Amino acid sequence: MSHPAHPPYGAPPLPGAQHLPGAAHLVPPGEQLRGVVDADLCDLVRRPPRRYRNERHGRAAEAGIGCLSAVFYFGDYVADLLEDCTWGLIRSLRRLLRGRGLTRGWESQAGRFARTVRGADNDYENDDVLLLFTDRRILLAGSGTNTPADRRAVRVLGELPYAHLARVEPRHTWISSRVDLHFADGSLLALEVHEKELAALVALGPR
Repeated sequence: MSHPAHPPYGAPPLPGAQHLPGAAHLVPPGEQLRGVVDADLCDLVRRPPRRYRNERHGRAAEAGIGCLSAVFYFGDYVADLLEDCTWGLIRSLRRLLRGRGLTRGWESQAGRFARTVRGADNDYENDDVLLLFTDRRILLAGSGTNTPADRRAVRVLGELPYAHLARVEPRHTWISSRVDLHFADGSLLALEVHEKELAALVALGPR
């Protein structure tokens, strides 16, 4: 799919203006902000497997408290096991009705997007993301839903080239605010986007 040279593909002037006070400063000089969309990863998307996490607890070992670090690692292992045995089973049943929240794995373009968002928190449980559409790229920003309030500040988590985003597919129902992002490599990622944010996302995304 071809993309116009200058997004946002016919969007109205600055969608998502209500998010500007906390996000406008993240756009580097020389880039023009086209719009902002607040979204969440769909709850069908689990947190990344351990091999894809940048384990912050490793710093404990560097500080000379390796035993404490081992406890943290064990806690993560137990949390993963409980998730697979409880919520993982529920998620699998829901996928039968709603489809998968992530396709083509964690190395895909959709998977890297999800890993970036989840990684805003040390426990990789974050699901909130601000999508900042500029005239060059899409910045992924957030503060981490589980980050302590005294250390919480919106920051750039990563970026998404426009060429990677192939299509935005709204799938809203009376019980779901799901929107599927289709990527250029064929992968898919499900987001939850509130009705009041949906028009901006559709306008800013490729058609």
